[in-house]
Amino acid sequence: MTLAGTHGLWGDLHVPHATPSQTDFTVLGIPFDGLASARTGAALAPERIRHWSRHVTPFSEDRTRLAGLTVCDAGDIPIAQPASDFPKAAEAIASLTNLPIFLGGDHSVTIPIFQGQRKRFAGQRLGVLWVDAHPDLCDHFDGSRLSHACVLRRGLEFGIEQQDVCLVGLRSWEDQEIDLIENGRMHVYTAADAAEVGMKSIAADVRKILARCDAVHVSLDIDCLDPSVAPGTGIPEFGGLSSRDVLTLIHALQGLPLAGLDVVEVAPPLDPSESTVFAALKIIMEFIAVVAKSR
Repeated sequence: MTLAGTHGLWGDLHVPHATPSQTDFTVLGIPFDGLASARTGAALAPERIRHWSRHVTPFSEDRTRLAGLTVCDAGDIPIAQPASDFPKAAEAIASLTNLPIFLGGDHSVTIPIFQGQRKRFAGQRLGVLWVDAHPDLCDHFDGSRLSHACVLRRGLEFGIEQQDVCLVGLRSWEDQEIDLIENGRMHVYTAADAAEVGMKSIAADVRKILARCDAVHVSLDIDCLDPSVAPGTGIPEFGGLSSRDVLTLIHALQGLPLAGLDVVEVAPPLDPSESTVFAALKIIMEFIAVVAKSR
């Protein structure tokens, strides 16, 4: 049984029949999990996040009113064959004229997102806030260079500069990632760092670094959260960020030149309570609020 919503899509912000050029945000689902290396289910996330978006209100947690902002939910980008479909998705993303919010999907879907965003901001510094339990810096994984474990490595190849990348929440590593982590120029903040020094301090550093960029994309893997908070993900990693940590980090982005958000690796079949879906939805709505307050 499908329950009717108490509000419209995206907490009443969606404008039916509008185009991206007529709205502040474009929501795009990428319901693909064919490059996940463990448990699947993330392909079902866009539908569930959209469904429950009708049960949130157009306010942030600090009572910022979102009603002045508008959303065009443009549906889903289909992915069947990543090698041929990722470049097509990147072209579609490159043509967007407002601020996109992407619903994954496993993290591999951020490969065309990075490629499209790099084209949108050609000749400019594109910063990345990467919030994840894993750095996803493998050159190849499971026989594929498009694996969800290779995403950030591909992003660097698209022209994102290492010094413009902040990674927050890390706590799991592959051998082929270690050199870039230890000897590269990226800014790395582990989940243990957040517990020891506090997220407010880390968020202040992140803000200072990304303020040097012309545009900032946020890529958030829901496994950044401790699995006690968000169990519905393919590879849950013990010892993660708290929900308050993540919201503190998102709120610290106010005033930065935000260019997009993707939320990935939410796997509804792995969490019957759907608390993981609601975590993703909360993060998206608070991101929208940050944009509202920045304006």
